[in-house]
Amino acid sequence: MREVKFFEEGKVVVGLTGGIGSGKSTVSRILQKKGYPLIDLDKISHEVIEYPEVIEKLVKAFGEDILDENGKISRRKLGAVVFGNKEKLREINSIMHPVILAEMRRQVRLLEKINKIVFVEIQLLFEVKWEKEFNVILLVYVDRETQIKRVMERDGRTFEDVEQIINSQLNLEDKKKKSDYVIDNTKKIKEVELEIEKILKELEV
Repeated sequence: MREVKFFEEGKVVVGLTGGIGSGKSTVSRILQKKGYPLIDLDKISHEVIEYPEVIEKLVKAFGEDILDENGKISRRKLGAVVFGNKEKLREINSIMHPVILAEMRRQVRLLEKINKIVFVEIQLLFEVKWEKEFNVILLVYVDRETQIKRVMERDGRTFEDVEQIINSQLNLEDKKKKSDYVIDNTKKIKEVELEIEKILKELEV
């Protein structure tokens, strides 16, 4: 197990991660159905991008063209600005990530008061190097072929688009090596549920 920081003694914060199309949402739903609290980093990022101080910094960095008709940040316009531009993406991350991280920590602390285990769904956990925020990392894994097929069917994207997204993320095989637990999400749902049950029993000890 990795050496990590515990927010409170005896509490477990689990980073639930996986590449695009790996099925994190399926695992999240199973965990929530079982009564476990789950923080969704994607949801937090949608909330944070509406904070006045974040809007101000993004507009200062990228201009008013990224705003919609209501003066809010248009994720589509912002995405177009940074598409294929690593420098601009780094600049957005430097504005967004500290605020997202602070909100995640706040929610974790609140949930830890009444729960032993808290799950945080975060797609790019390894890419943003937040491993030490979690006591345990749980990876939802599928092979690349399944990953591509699922995203094409779900989002209506082209093969080339999906390949580009996957290539921008850390390889799932490398993520497996960095994780404490791996759930094979190419299996039938009943088998996935059994894998989750086994992991939960170990974490509840």
